[in-house]
Amino acid sequence: MRGFREGLLLLLLSMSLVCNAAPAPPTTGLVLWLDADDASTVIADAQNLVQRWRDKSGKTNDAVVDDAAVAARPQRVANGINGHPVVRFNGGSALLGKTLRTAKGPVTLLIVSRRLPEQAGAGPWQRLFSSRPISADNDNVLPNFAISLSEPTAYEPTISVLELNGVPIGPYGVGRNALSSSDNYHGDIAEVLVYDRPFASLAERQQAFEYLAGKWSVAIPKLADTWTRVGPLGTLPVLNNANLPLSDQANTGRWVLDPKLSDDFNGTTLNPARWHVNDATGTDSLGRKPALFTPQNASLGNGNLNIVFRKETLPQKYVQLGYKDYSSAMVRTIDRGLYGYYEARAKPMNSAGSSAFWLAWTGMTDNATEIDIFEIAGKTKNGALDRFYNMNAHLWATPQSTEHIANGSTWISPWRLASAFHVYGFDWQRDTLRWYVDGVLVRESKNTNFFFPMQIVFDSEAFWEWFGVVDDADLPSTFRIDYVKVWQRGQ
Repeated sequence: MRGFREGLLLLLLSMSLVCNAAPAPPTTGLVLWLDADDASTVIADAQNLVQRWRDKSGKTNDAVVDDAAVAARPQRVANGINGHPVVRFNGGSALLGKTLRTAKGPVTLLIVSRRLPEQAGAGPWQRLFSSRPISADNDNVLPNFAISLSEPTAYEPTISVLELNGVPIGPYGVGRNALSSSDNYHGDIAEVLVYDRPFASLAERQQAFEYLAGKWSVAIPKLADTWTRVGPLGTLPVLNNANLPLSDQANTGRWVLDPKLSDDFNGTTLNPARWHVNDATGTDSLGRKPALFTPQNASLGNGNLNIVFRKETLPQKYVQLGYKDYSSAMVRTIDRGLYGYYEARAKPMNSAGSSAFWLAWTGMTDNATEIDIFEIAGKTKNGALDRFYNMNAHLWATPQSTEHIANGSTWISPWRLASAFHVYGFDWQRDTLRWYVDGVLVRESKNTNFFFPMQIVFDSEAFWEWFGVVDDADLPSTFRIDYVKVWQRGQ
């Protein structure tokens, strides 16, 4: 009995230690960690003028004061933010560090800073952090990068965030341009976190934000509710079972296929009991001007649903409405779906006509929602947008408001999206929205607005202002969908 009591006490003690453990940021990939609250890391003289700010990441990437006059050095100030010390920069001197990575790759950077009223009034574009591997270019020219403040006014404690791919890291500067004694910062810096990788999930990003917010009593940025991948997909899952989502081949969701919303497009004509093709009559959308939706641009062939964007002369009655010279198509399901996993294997068209896979319901004036699984421009001027995987979620109207709320972001693919078929997935849950490419998570967002059944839509539109005017030499071009599958989670 005594042994049992001792074991129970040890268990309770260990549980207490776990529950009371201090919050911490993610540490994997952390290559620079400057923490003003850790007195052992800020080396200062008798006047608290900083000489060195030691790196807590374990990589010994310390920041050292530059060669400005001693009186201009940053100063460690006690009881700066939320009772914790800060390093105060007066615009005369800053801290410099070595190169953290010479190869190009991803970087994630978070900084907590603030500016008091008495520190305001200096010039704009002050640097919080600067990385300048190419000395010939300024740090606002990639692959150099910086977090800058364009306004010299005072501001409350803030978390600044930068997420990039395809850049080296360093040599770096904290509080100034890394390789020139300019753009010096006036204000307080509390903590700096630099990772040589992207955050791998929304939960990991939130961990970093919550750590900084709790410690420094600072508001969590709005982007804390969403996460988007930066850089390549990494290892891809292997398709062993075509009856399961590519992203969940282990079937942890206990998926059940919804036959009403799924189609392999292996027939000769679209099933009218399952699909509606907009035909420019009734209340159908006519398309985005100048391209008119017409049913002849949607057909089955070679095991695909083919949506064509073409140049053609349109009837005068549509020309009078602003539709001229171009046509395309919209195909949407008759039935609507709610929560579940939506997956399509598709190849976007090789032109500036859009290729889109989305969910929508706009049939009620007081309840209109849309989730864009993707909107892709396969071929744009100078290839500027050819690799942009655009995702969004729109709230157009509710019983309480007609305010348009949009929550979107873009993953930049390593390949041209129109070059081949890929598998695109979307996991719609009551509390979370997740986007996938080839079975790998590329975006995650909290679901705060999307609780209403929607139709599945495939279409191509004329996004002249976004993707540019289509080059007629690329027409006709075809958006091909091999299949669409929808699953619900099992009980």
